[in-house]
Amino acid sequence: MRIACSGLLLMLALPVGVASAQQQQQPPQQQADSIAEAARRSREQKKEQPKPARVWDNDTMPTKPGGINVVGPSSPSSDASGNPPAANLQTAGGAAEKSAAKGADKSAKDFKALQASLAAAKDQLQAVKTELDILQRKYTLDSQMYYGKPNYAADPGGAATLANEKSQIEAKQQEVDAAQKKVDQLEAELKESGADFGSSSSKPN
Repeated sequence: MRIACSGLLLMLALPVGVASAQQQQQPPQQQADSIAEAARRSREQKKEQPKPARVWDNDTMPTKPGGINVVGPSSPSSDASGNPPAANLQTAGGAAEKSAAKGADKSAKDFKALQASLAAAKDQLQAVKTELDILQRKYTLDSQMYYGKPNYAADPGGAATLANEKSQIEAKQQEVDAAQKKVDQLEAELKESGADFGSSSSKPN
């Protein structure tokens, strides 16, 4: 009877001991898992944190002897094939268009200025021609009156008047020749300028 009771007590105590042993072994395992989980979370947080932007100053800027340090990327002057960048080509094209526009505008102004000068020269030429015609008519009449006298040789005043009128005619003729020459020159310049202006204005924009 005592043996049966002892066996019963042993059977009842055995599960309690096993459970106690399991409870004693469980906390170290959970503690290890907690440490591993914390380490994993710490690594993930470090990965997610953005890297701080680097600030360049006199202390952190790299230097090299005999050179110039520039912060930031240098602008490319050409690509790998040696061709200039497209931005430079566009800038050059825009400058060429502006230069062409200025040249066309200057040609138009020069053309108009030549037209005005030619008109003024033609007016001047017409004026001196009219004056020359008046002088010639007066000389003709005075000459007829002078030589119509039977004793015209005895009229020194009439002869002097004719000589003076003849001198005026010669001077006025020189003015006419100079005015005509100026008109011819301006017409030639206007013709050449008109050809240049026409060719420049016909260029596509």
